[in-house]
Amino acid sequence: MKNQMKSVYSRLGVISIVASVLLAFSSVASAQNSKPVGHFGWFGLGKAHQIEEGHFYWVGEFSGTFFSDQGAGGLFHLAGVKCPAWYDLDLNNDRAKAGGYCIVTDIDGDQAYMTWENATRSTKPGSPGPGTFTFTGGTGKYAGISGKNRFTGITQVNWADGTTSGYATWNR
Repeated sequence: MKNQMKSVYSRLGVISIVASVLLAFSSVASAQNSKPVGHFGWFGLGKAHQIEEGHFYWVGEFSGTFFSDQGAGGLFHLAGVKCPAWYDLDLNNDRAKAGGYCIVTDIDGDQAYMTWENATRSTKPGSPGPGTFTFTGGTGKYAGISGKNRFTGITQVNWADGTTSGYATWNR
């Protein structure tokens, strides 16, 4: 009986060690997976306020779809992205900066939340605006998501009606 108990305790110890190692590796994988790599095509809709001649402050929303470089199975692949935001466009000094929040929602309805900000030294269409976004939480499979990431936002077109089109590359 004693030998059987020792054998059971020994097996439980091995199982516990294996479970701990697997848990450690899954945590590492989870942390690495909170670095989405791909691009986000967006359309901006909002209201622009002229602060002074050549200086505008826009408040609205950038929304679109994220395309993971990994394709199907990649983090956030084909997820909807909605970003309430502000955009300070100073044509007089050829500078712009922006920031806000984003909600990423996948096909299952699970969400990830983030804050973001970026700036550019050129207001010409196609000029890159490097920035960062930081996960602040999530639901479902994204519960507990965290980490700081980098992106580059590029405005392709500022339309005459005050809307804008562009894209952002994430972690490239």
